[in-house]
Amino acid sequence: MTEELADEVERVLELPTEELTEELPAVLDAIEGQVEVLALQNPLLLSDVIDRVGDVDVAEFAAENPDTVDQFQELQWQGVELLAQFSPDVQQSIEQDTIVNFEATDAPMASHLELDADEGDVSGGAGLREDPDLEIRGPANVLTDLTTGQLDPVSGYENGVFEMEGSEATGDQLATTMGKLAEKLPE
Repeated sequence: MTEELADEVERVLELPTEELTEELPAVLDAIEGQVEVLALQNPLLLSDVIDRVGDVDVAEFAAENPDTVDQFQELQWQGVELLAQFSPDVQQSIEQDTIVNFEATDAPMASHLELDADEGDVSGGAGLREDPDLEIRGPANVLTDLTTGQLDPVSGYENGVFEMEGSEATGDQLATTMGKLAEKLPE
């Protein structure tokens, strides 16, 4: 089953952007519950999905497909969790428990990231958490680039491409962990 699913995902990723946006909801439905198996069998596949979504106007897509955007965020954070599980340097970079909310300013898109210092765990998903240590807001495409390692958190903040509420020390720790995660993404 997973080989057929991987082939279908690869087929959809090759489509022009307009066709990709039409078929992405069905592909994400099919991937749901299969992320760990797919990631272990084909580590590049999840990275390819995340990269290809970068070609989409995320704000427009989120407005038209809010459930699919939530599925994409769940997929993305499951991939991040797997990367952290197998990366001692990522685990060691987590110095304090941290909850981060990411909220798009131009689309119905929100997610969260949780860092557990004792366990060295990284988890996340769609939706916001109560009482976050950091709140990051910006355009949907910027947040997608930020959470997928395509935008350096420090330069993004310094250049004002997104807003952050919370302590700069916590933001720096998040940037270190996100940087370590980005290094682990397959190219």
